Amino acid sequence: MSETTNQMSLLDAIGFSAPEATEKQKKDKSAKAEKSEKKQRKKAAAKPEAEAASGAESNDTREAEIDVAVAETPVSQEIADTGETPDVSAETQAGEDPGTEQAASAANDPASDQDDDSQKIHDGSLPLDRHLCFALYSANHAMHGVYKALLKEVGLTYPQFLAMTVLWETNNVPVGAITSKLQLDTNTLTPLLKRLEAMGLVTRTRNIKDERQVILKLTRKGRALQKKTEHFSTCIMSSTGLKLEEVIDLQAKVMTLRDNLRKAGLE
Repeated sequence: MSETTNQMSLLDAIGFSAPEATEKQKKDKSAKAEKSEKKQRKKAAAKPEAEAASGAESNDTREAEIDVAVAETPVSQEIADTGETPDVSAETQAGEDPGTEQAASAANDPASDQDDDSQKIHDGSLPLDRHLCFALYSANHAMHGVYKALLKEVGLTYPQFLAMTVLWETNNVPVGAITSKLQLDTNTLTPLLKRLEAMGLVTRTRNIKDERQVILKLTRKGRALQKKTEHFSTCIMSSTGLKLEEVIDLQAKVMTLRDNLRKAGLE
């Protein structure tokens, strides 16, 4: 036993371990190697996940940086990149372009329209709907259209109605008075009066004092006809779409226009 111990001591002294100690060391090394290998495998398994997470985080970071860069990019740069023209409000354009604002103001200025019409009158280039004569002519036709339906009820034409209106105002008058009142010549009025006489509405008799004069007088039938036309004025007034004072003012202006035109025609 003592010899064996001495031999082991001698082996230890020269650096050799006993067989058991050597075997134990080998086992310890093998265990450490396994642990090390396991750690490496775990690291290898964890590395792809870490890289994926890192990649996703990196992508999010890049997207955030891109959003910030786009938000900070000037409008002019966006236009250069996209080639699109930014929307500009009409108010901004009007404010930036004095010429546009002046043109819009001139378009809404009645004085500008009057100057334009005045120039066209001198040039003879007025469109039809700006001619006064056409306005009066077409208005006259429109008025006849309204009267036509009303006069159909009493069996009169518009000129006949005018002649009867004069007689309803002043009965027993010479033909010349009606001619002057209606501003018609005798050749136009005579056939009309003969027709009213044939209808039993008026009588024509020679003036005893002056046989050259023909006196017109309403018959009883002619006087009764007036009551059937009393609603005409209300219907016409309603059809105009104007207020009473507007109709009175318009009538006065038209009469003045008529008189001025007659004077100009006589000259």
